[in-house]
Amino acid sequence: MNDFFLATNRSVVVNDIEVRQIQMKDFDIWATHAEVIKQFLKNKNHSDEVLTELFAAHGIHVISTIACVTDLDNESLFKLASNEHAFKELLKTMLLVNHTYFKYEKPKRSAKQATESTWFDSFQFLVSMGHQHSEIMQMTYGAFDGYVKAANKMYKQGVLNSAVAARVAQSDKKGFETFKKDMGSD
Repeated sequence: MNDFFLATNRSVVVNDIEVRQIQMKDFDIWATHAEVIKQFLKNKNHSDEVLTELFAAHGIHVISTIACVTDLDNESLFKLASNEHAFKELLKTMLLVNHTYFKYEKPKRSAKQATESTWFDSFQFLVSMGHQHSEIMQMTYGAFDGYVKAANKMYKQGVLNSAVAARVAQSDKKGFETFKKDMGSD
């Protein structure tokens, strides 16, 4: 799915069932079940064979995860599961629509740093970049992830720009004054 799909909270309809992106406000319920699926699928493709193994090993988690992003309840999903082809199509769509969550990325930080961060740290980072809590909670996980990455890139660029400006100011005071004037003019 592309950035606009994620940012506009689009969904996909398969066999008259709307499959939505997970929103941050429901993430705690979703993650309880979806994390089991994510770990099972780690370094595996989404072939029919793998999805059959997934459902056999973690059927309740699969049903509960799909229930979070459709209007179907668990009972309806269990009935749908009797039609293996239709159910796998629904499962593949759920994985595709919520690809941002299910893709596996190796952590870039040490385990100690990862345990020190909380969701509030991520929320605060976005708030400091101009987002409001209410809009963050309405974001899809994909949009949330994209905004955090973009904000982090912008923040790092700002730090780099400040370091460059400090270096220039130290080495060429006259040139720095000219630079400041140029930056202040439209």
